[in-house]
Amino acid sequence: MRYICAFLFFFSIAAVCHAEDITISADTDRQEITLDGQVTLTITVSGNISNIPQPDIPDLKGFTSYSSGRSQNLSIINGQVSSSVTFTYILVPNNTGDYTIGPFNINYKGNTYSAGAINIKVLPRSSQAQAPSQPNIQPSEPMDQGSSQPQAGKELFIEAYVDKLRAYVNEQITLTFAVYQAVSLFDNPAYNPPATTGFWIEDMPPQKKYYKVINGTRYLVTEIKTALFATSPGEFTIGPARLEVVLEDTGRVLPKNPFDMFDRDPFSMFRRGKPVVLQTDPIELEILPLPEQNKPADFKGDVGDFDIFLNVDKNTVEENQPVSLKIRIKGKGNIKTISSPGLPDIQDVKLYDSGSSENISKDDYVVQGDKVFEKMIIPKKAGSFTIGPIAYTYFDPVLKDYVYKRLHSVVINATKSKDEPSEKIDSTSPTASKEEVRLLKSDIAYIKTLPERFASKDNFLYKNKIFLLMNILPFLILIAIYLFELYKNRLKTDIGYARSLRARGAASKRLKAARNLANKNMVKEFYTEIYKAVIEYIADKLNIPHPSITKDSLEDKLTEIGLTGDIIGEVKILFDDCDMARFASAKFTKEDMSRTLKQAEGIVTGLERYI
Repeated sequence: MRYICAFLFFFSIAAVCHAEDITISADTDRQEITLDGQVTLTITVSGNISNIPQPDIPDLKGFTSYSSGRSQNLSIINGQVSSSVTFTYILVPNNTGDYTIGPFNINYKGNTYSAGAINIKVLPRSSQAQAPSQPNIQPSEPMDQGSSQPQAGKELFIEAYVDKLRAYVNEQITLTFAVYQAVSLFDNPAYNPPATTGFWIEDMPPQKKYYKVINGTRYLVTEIKTALFATSPGEFTIGPARLEVVLEDTGRVLPKNPFDMFDRDPFSMFRRGKPVVLQTDPIELEILPLPEQNKPADFKGDVGDFDIFLNVDKNTVEENQPVSLKIRIKGKGNIKTISSPGLPDIQDVKLYDSGSSENISKDDYVVQGDKVFEKMIIPKKAGSFTIGPIAYTYFDPVLKDYVYKRLHSVVINATKSKDEPSEKIDSTSPTASKEEVRLLKSDIAYIKTLPERFASKDNFLYKNKIFLLMNILPFLILIAIYLFELYKNRLKTDIGYARSLRARGAASKRLKAARNLANKNMVKEFYTEIYKAVIEYIADKLNIPHPSITKDSLEDKLTEIGLTGDIIGEVKILFDDCDMARFASAKFTKEDMSRTLKQAEGIVTGLERYI
């Protein structure tokens, strides 16, 4: 009995020592911000487990959230291994008010661990963050209507404005998105244009770049312009535009206190800069309907400043021969929506639309150009025919009135056709077409009372399947040999293609070897083989030398080829487990190795669809 009690005592101590201890905490860098600011949310999960799960992020009412990555720390104290994973999110407020975010939970093996909620107060935009009404701007450029004042004293800010807050239907409104930059960026910013429901959109390249000095700070300004044409009257809102950038953050690499480097994550110096998400205010627009006063009956909705021209390729033509007529409308406005002017009815003439063509330019960020409507005119008999006059009406938003333009008539002379038909069928007959039908044959085809005798033709050689196969088979063999030789030559000359083709097979061999190591309970060797299988598979697929690709550079390589964050996150978690196994192999069981093997096989299968 005494030995049994001692055994149970030591067994309980061992169970306590190996109990899984998990903690989760959530914190923000500030709890009171203005509407033009942002909050950094940090969720830290610590414990003595190898695979720390992703926390559950609830619906963050009042904020738009963006993931800013994750980092992991590994520590070994007195032989006890513990890990800590930090998840970072950027929160951008949508409206003012008091908000509560959280709580934040993680689920692990049926247990739920929680971090408390956080209160955040969002204030209106600070008046101190706005530049004075007459900032010291060099060179001087007037602000357009609807613009927000630049925010002085910041390294990076954005604004969106329009050249007019009130416009007519189908009148051009120029939307400008400007980025003021006084700090270096790691990558090209990601621009998310605003929602423009109710507008016809025309991009206005190229981007305009210049320098401005605002309150002593010199900014590189980049402008992106877009032309908007409202499709109906009413009140409309241009949604917020968003810019996602990564700023240089030297404080991460070079701390002010040199002794702080011992308390920092040793891999932090390899991280990218500080992520920042900026967002503009929405813009309210009033779209006026076109006036009903003096509105012509033939008005079709064209708005702008236009001229109209008429051209025919010839004034004399034989009957039943086509004449090409082109109506060209040129000027400033929404060229794509210009409508075709109507033509008056002409007797004994057929008229066909042959389509239209457009030539659009955007000089000085004004949509302009010309649109050509082509029509085919076919006289049905000899004589003189008058085309026109042609009237065209449009609305000029500068004059705030309708403009009527009229083209002079064009006379076409149709001559008698030189090729007279031998006999004509009355065009009024229900069986006749609109064109004159020529009688091609005059013989009478008699009805035969007795059928012809036909000889059997089933014995033709070309109907013999064996004969056809014997003739086609050599060509198929030659094509197959030729394709096989091309394949062999490509394997010899194209190293990247050969590596990519053999990558899956090499990875499968290593995963098979890892399965054998797991059966032998060789933990370190197993995770080393898993690590080599996945990282060498990626290197072969991307045609990168194996030694040159590391875990730290892996995220950039996978991001460049367009992989999503979820796939990249799974790869990083797998490599974190492999690194941990080198220091604490005793903590990994066969169940952990089986789960890791399935995870590695799933990653390779998933990457096969993308690279």
